[in-house]
Amino acid sequence: MRRFILITIIFLLFANVVSAQLKGITSYDNAYRNYTAGNFDVAVKYYNEYLKSYTNDDKAIFERGMCYESLRKFDEALRDYSSAIMLRPLSSPYYVSRGYVYIKTGMPQNAYDDFTRAIQYDPSGSDGYFGRVNANLDLNKYDFALADINSAINLNNKNPLFYYTRAMIYTELNDTAKFYDDIERILNNYPGDFFSNFKSQGVILILDNIEQNINFFNGLINENPEHFLLHFMRGFNYYLAKKFVPAEEDFNLALKYCSNIKTRIAVYSQKLIENCKIYSDK
Repeated sequence: MRRFILITIIFLLFANVVSAQLKGITSYDNAYRNYTAGNFDVAVKYYNEYLKSYTNDDKAIFERGMCYESLRKFDEALRDYSSAIMLRPLSSPYYVSRGYVYIKTGMPQNAYDDFTRAIQYDPSGSDGYFGRVNANLDLNKYDFALADINSAINLNNKNPLFYYTRAMIYTELNDTAKFYDDIERILNNYPGDFFSNFKSQGVILILDNIEQNINFFNGLINENPEHFLLHFMRGFNYYLAKKFVPAEEDFNLALKYCSNIKTRIAVYSQKLIENCKIYSDK
């Protein structure tokens, strides 16, 4: 009888363990499915359930952090990214993700440090360099930002976002010739919506900044309403934001106020106007 009771207890304990594991696996599947579908609130609930049984799964903790970041719950995201880093301290993507949250929360030096670690642990990847570009820009270190974006381009010369970013850096350095070179490269190689295939956090950060750029150029244009380059720059930001009607209006104004229709800025404006007409009809 005692032996029977002992076997029964062992069986029940084993069954509970297996049940908990199966529940945890199911929770992770549900969590990941909702995470990839963009249902971040739902995903967090399933990740919470899963992590009760698998407390040291750094990948799940990291993915929950991504959900929190997408929900703009940055304190929770930082907590999860830091926990994932503690569990796997040599993982470059974890530092990259935490670095972007530091940028979004106004801590560019912390971000710089994290992106530097990401480069250290993955020197052949471009993500750390591109992240550090954004930190350097927030720190007003434009020469360092230029050096980092060139490193990113050397590692991945197929990403149009890098050329766009370098073009913006050239405007800060007042190097209009090289700015035009990168704009021409973008238009020649990526005539369409060149952000569509790049879903990285860098793209999200750039898209967040586009509205700020538009507001910035609004103020400058109010003071200089006939400055062709300001209209071109605002139009280009509208274009990136897929606001093709105001973009086309600005490019037409750039042409109107440009003294020489054969200049590069005029040629680019004409090409972008054609693109705007194509995309506004879609």
